[in-house]
Formats: sequence, structure tokens, C-alpha cells
Amino acid sequence: MERIGIVGLSLQETDVAGLERLHRPSPERLELFARELADELGASELVYLATCNRIEVIFARELGHLPTAADRELVARLFELAPGEPVRERLHLHAGRDAVRHLFRVACSLDSVVLGEDQILAQVRDAWARSERSGLVGRLLGGLFEHAFQIGKQVRTETDLSRIPVSVVSIGLEEIARHFKDAMPRVALVGAGAMAELVTKNAPEHGVKLAAIANRTRARAERLATTCGAQALTLDELFDDRGGFDAFITATSMPGYVFERDTLLAFAARTPLGRPLVAIDLAVPRDVEPVEHAKVEVIDMERLRGAAEGNRALRAAAASQAEGLIERKLDSFVRRATQSAINETIAEMRSESESVFEKELSQLFVGKLSHLEAADRRAIEHWARTAFGRVSHVPISAIKRLANDKSLFGNANGAEGAA
Repeated sequence: MERIGIVGLSLQETDVAGLERLHRPSPERLELFARELADELGASELVYLATCNRIEVIFARELGHLPTAADRELVARLFELAPGEPVRERLHLHAGRDAVRHLFRVACSLDSVVLGEDQILAQVRDAWARSERSGLVGRLLGGLFEHAFQIGKQVRTETDLSRIPVSVVSIGLEEIARHFKDAMPRVALVGAGAMAELVTKNAPEHGVKLAAIANRTRARAERLATTCGAQALTLDELFDDRGGFDAFITATSMPGYVFERDTLLAFAARTPLGRPLVAIDLAVPRDVEPVEHAKVEVIDMERLRGAAEGNRALRAAAASQAEGLIERKLDSFVRRATQSAINETIAEMRSESESVFEKELSQLFVGKLSHLEAADRRAIEHWARTAFGRVSHVPISAIKRLANDKSLFGNANGAEGAA
């Protein structure tokens, strides 16, 4: 465990421009770049993790020196950061127990810009799989990542961390899913900008299927509609649609209301499911005129942001629960790693001591005791082996007791783990 190190940078430590300063290889060179990193670091194992929010090198040396600040400087050079460059000083170095905890927190999305986001665990898996294909994962990182995947899944199943939406887009989609949980509504997205793209990307995971995407210009609507199998419409075609819609999601930059009161009530009168029309307004200024009517529910950004703030508080509570799960998983990993190291040490000690004992014993009867009869030799040899076994048992028992002393690793920090 003490041979594991992590060097990198995330948006928790810099801004987007700072993260962009780090060299990123092209997708086809990812595996080769990981191999180059391993060669330069003298690492027997290495995983290169690069996402839009972080770049990290997780490495281990089965032999050689433990992770040090020199490794951070070496990685900085490979990331093409010049000496004295401010972002270079922000690169983190985690080693030993601290490195294990850090990877667990990354896999559980506790180190993400959006606390509890779902994508990072899959990205960690992909990075690990790429290194495994390259032969860069062995017993050290293999066991570490196996535990990281386990705790990542455990946090997602045993806490509400990733089940509580905190983005206004996700909350808006959840509102539609909640209103039509037992039916398949006909939903139209109005707009084709960045916010609308987020809607199309997130809609499937919330169980929302977009039937149509409308925009002032058909070309932009078509571009977005092809990504989700929706029908592309102009705004005029949307307003003339006689099939009707059960819900709208609006995200335009148009001045004034796109949906005025009369238009909303007209759509509400012909919803395919016969239920009240739901309008999710993601635009600022508003796309949808506020309406108080039994057949219409308008949910605007003010309401969505209020829900987001409340959900962030709930996620913070879930994050605290997740941190507790991580600490227990960390203790389990450390105990296993410690026990493995102890077993290897004991096996090596036994092998070496038995080799020395056999050599000394064989020489005993070719010197001053060469005159002894066979029976006497057997008696001495029996005594020697018995004494050797009893004496060897003392340090082995002491090492095992030491390994079972939780205080040795229960409160260890990263610096101690790397010492």
C-alpha cells in the first residue's frame, strides 16, 4: 500500500484554463502515453485517468523507492508544465493510505465538482480497463481498483448521494417523470442551445423521451433531434401541431414569452393523456408566462433553483454517510494490505532462516562432531530442529500480534503511509 502514489490536478484545485494547461494525448495515444509515464516513473503499474474535470496518474512500484515529491516534479514535466508555472505548484501528490482514500473518494464522486455525479465511476473503470489491456495493472493497483469499484457501487446503492438531482435540468426532468410516472407523455423541447443539449443528454436517464424539438431555425432543431430520435419542428409548426403535447421544456434565448397564457391554455385543452399540461421553463428571462389554472402547471427557474438548493443540503448529508462508508472500506483495504505484507515477510523470514539453519546443521557433522555415531547425530539434529522451531516461533508470533494491532494503521495518514 505504501508503494502507491497519485499525482494530478482537478477542478477542485484550479480553473478550467489551469486544467487545460496540462498536456493531454490524443485518444489513440492514451495507452502509449500511459506506458511512457510508467517508464519515466519507473512504475511497475500505472493508470492514467483523464476527464473534463481532472487528470491524475495513479502508479505503484513493486520495487524501488516510495512515492516522493520528485515524482510530482517528474509528472509535471511530462504534463509539459514549465518550472515556476503557477498551475504546476497546484499538482497534488497522495501516497500510501492517503492515496487509497483519495481514489475511493474520486470513485464515489465526493471529489467531483458536482457532488454525487454519476459519470466518474464509469470513467475510472474505463481508465483501469485501458491500463489492464496494456499490462500496466498488477496485484497492487488491481486490488486497489477492485476496492474502489466496490465502494463506488456501495455508496450509490446505500446512500442517496447520486439519487438526489442538484442540476436544474435534472430536477426539471424529474418533475416530468413524477407527473407521468405511470404513462408515456408526449414531450416537446423548445430551443436548441447549450441548455437544450443538456436536456437531450440527461432525458434518457430520467425516463423522459422527447417527441419533438422545436427551434426558430429548423437546421439547429434537426441537428439536436438526430441525437435523440425526436422530430424536428420550427416554432410555427409546433404551434400548429394538432397532436398536442403533455409537457414542454423550454430553453430559448428569445426575448418575451414564447408561450403566453392563451397559447398554454390551448395546448392544455388537447393534451394526449388528458392530464394537466406541465411546462418546465429553463430560460432566463422566462419563456413561459406565469399561469394559475387547474389545467396548467408552470415550473420556472426560481422554483427549480430552490429545489436544487434543498437537494444540495440533502446531498451533503448523504456525502457524510458516504465518507463513513469510505473510511470503513479504507480500514478493510489497509488491514488486507498489511496482512499480505506481513505474510510475505514471514514467508521470506522462514525461508531465509531455514536456509541458514540447514547450512549450519550440515556443517556441524563434518567438523568436530564428525566422529559421532548415527544415533547420536539424529538425537542432536532432533534437538536442534526442535529448538530452532521454538525460537523461530517467538518473532513470528510477535509480528502477527503487531499486525493485529489496529492502532498501527487505523489512524495513519498519507505522509506516514509513504514514509
